[in-house]
Amino acid sequence: MPEAEDSYDVQPSALEPRIPVREAAFEPLMLACRDRRPVVFDYRKANAARPGTRHVEPWTLECWRGHWYLAGWDRDRGAERVFRLSRITGKVRSRAGAFTAPVPDVVTVRETVESWAGETATRSARIRLRAGAGYPLRARAQSVREGADGWDELEIPYGHGLDAWLVEFGPDVVVLEPADLRADVVDRLRAVAKG
Repeated sequence: MPEAEDSYDVQPSALEPRIPVREAAFEPLMLACRDRRPVVFDYRKANAARPGTRHVEPWTLECWRGHWYLAGWDRDRGAERVFRLSRITGKVRSRAGAFTAPVPDVVTVRETVESWAGETATRSARIRLRAGAGYPLRARAQSVREGADGWDELEIPYGHGLDAWLVEFGPDVVVLEPADLRADVVDRLRAVAKG
């Protein structure tokens, strides 16, 4: 009698993982990384009212927790920087000329993002959560204050990717603070509404 694994004709899976790319900046940055071409783009930091212009030598793109990031050499600051593509406004413009800084053998995008956004969240966020909803958020909460109006106030760790997670709870969550998290959640909800 044949063994169990011999009795089936196993075909390789036709499933391929797909990572969504919604940012218009992705393709020009991917090409610039490949061709080692400097770029210029306008970038809105989380706490800035207006975007500022960045001159960057792009090294690599990486997706983490549903967001795309560019790592490269920021010529204006004279240092390695990581940029979230969803914060790039307007067009990415290529520039002539060679890179001025060496490209490192290993670029640690995730570790860099963790250091400033925090998987090891040192910050916290305050949200309002509809009573009886959002058990996963409640399980992660540092504190919960029950409200008489059908909404509870929670303090939860604020790490990278929290905006995407909060959007999944739809109308059951309202972000109170910090302001940059609230703005990110509102942007994501607007994008969902348009789609």
